[in-house]
Amino acid sequence: LVMPRASYAAMFGPTVGDRVRLGDTCLLAEVEEDFTVYGDECKFGGGKVLREGMGQATSATASEALDAVITNALIIDAKLGVVKADIGIKGSQIVGIGKAGNP
Repeated sequence: LVMPRASYAAMFGPTVGDRVRLGDTCLLAEVEEDFTVYGDECKFGGGKVLREGMGQATSATASEALDAVITNALIIDAKLGVVKADIGIKGSQIVGIGKAGNP
């Protein structure tokens, strides 16, 4: 099954090669790298990759667990460039950028 690029962008956000207009300016940012895995993007809900209750797993200790995860974010960074990734937050700080979810 092949998903049209516009449908993929509407559901999961832009991916490598897609250009995004920044706010109401004429500036465009092109996604250079996508840390999410095609077909395994983090999506919450019944029957999705991250299902109800998975955040309550007991395999991670309180010191290991994240406080929040922002999924499918478009990140513009001086070192990384323009990337799409999941952002891990703990104690009001970004502690990881990459792929969240099940290993």
